[in-house]
Amino acid sequence: MNAKTTYCSTFNLDSSETVAYNNPLFPAYVRHGILSSYPDYSAVSHWHNDLEFVVIQKGSMTYNVNGELIDLHEGNGIMVNSRQLHYGFSPEHKECEFICILLLPKLLSGNEWFYHNYIEPVTENPLYPYLYLGKEEWQNAILEKINRLYAFFPTEPCQELPYFSMMDLFLSIMQILYENLDVKTHGTAKESNELTSLKSMIAYIEEHFAQRITLEHIASSGTCCKSRCSFLFKKYLGETPIAYITKLRLQKSLAVLLDSDKNIADIAYEYGFCGASYYCETFQKYYGISPLQYRKAHKT
Repeated sequence: MNAKTTYCSTFNLDSSETVAYNNPLFPAYVRHGILSSYPDYSAVSHWHNDLEFVVIQKGSMTYNVNGELIDLHEGNGIMVNSRQLHYGFSPEHKECEFICILLLPKLLSGNEWFYHNYIEPVTENPLYPYLYLGKEEWQNAILEKINRLYAFFPTEPCQELPYFSMMDLFLSIMQILYENLDVKTHGTAKESNELTSLKSMIAYIEEHFAQRITLEHIASSGTCCKSRCSFLFKKYLGETPIAYITKLRLQKSLAVLLDSDKNIADIAYEYGFCGASYYCETFQKYYGISPLQYRKAHKT
C-alpha cells in the first residue's frame, strides 16, 4: 500500500472529522503511513466516531489523546476510542512507519440490543479514552488481528475490499475488548468543558482555514477569551492556535501539490497563505524542502 497519501478531511455537523474511507459506502479506512508526510513530523489533532487502531511498524512516535502523551514503539500500538481528540507526532523529528485503521462501530449495529449491550460498553466507556496495545497477551491478539486486516487489504484501487474478512476481524477485536475491559461502568462518557470548547475552535478553523482567521475569531467560536483559547491549545495540543492553523493549511495543500500541476501561487492562495513566497518559506520550515522539490520527489 502506497505511503503517499493526500489529506482532505472535512467536518460533520457535530464537528467530528469526516473520514475519507477507502470505499465511501463502507466505513473502514486502512492505510500505511509515514510520519514525515506530515508537517513538522506531526499530524493535525482531530477526532471522529470511528475507533482508530495504530500499529508501529518501524521507529517510534508519541500519541496525544486528550492532552495525555503515550509513547509507541515498534511492534506495539494504540486504540483510540470514539470521539477522542488525538494525533501522532515525533518530538525528535524522526521517521516512523505505521499502520492506521479506522473502523466505525455502527458497522456492528445490525441488532440494536446487541449493539447497546456489547458494543457501546466499549465505545462509550469513560474509563478508556484510549488503550495501549502490547503489554498483555489479549492486547497482542488485537495487534495480530490488526496486522491481518491490513495484510488482507488490496494494494490496487481496482481490487475489491475483503468485506467478510474485515467484519469478522472487527467483531473478533470487539469481543476481545468486551471480555477484557471493565464494561460495568458503561454509560455515555461526559466530555469536559475544556475539550468541548477546544473542539469547537478546531471545527471553526477547519471550516475557515482558507480565509483570514484571527485569534479573536477562534476564541469566540469556543465561547472563551483569547488568553483562554491560547491556554487550551497549549494544554491539549502543545502549540499555539496560529501554529495549528499553519500545519492544517500545509497538510491540506499536499493533496493539490501532489495530485495536480497547479502552480505554487495558486495553491498558496487557495489554502490561506498570503502569497507564494510565504507558502514556500513556511513549507521549507516544516518539511525541510521546497514545495516543488517535494512534488518532484514524491511523484518520482
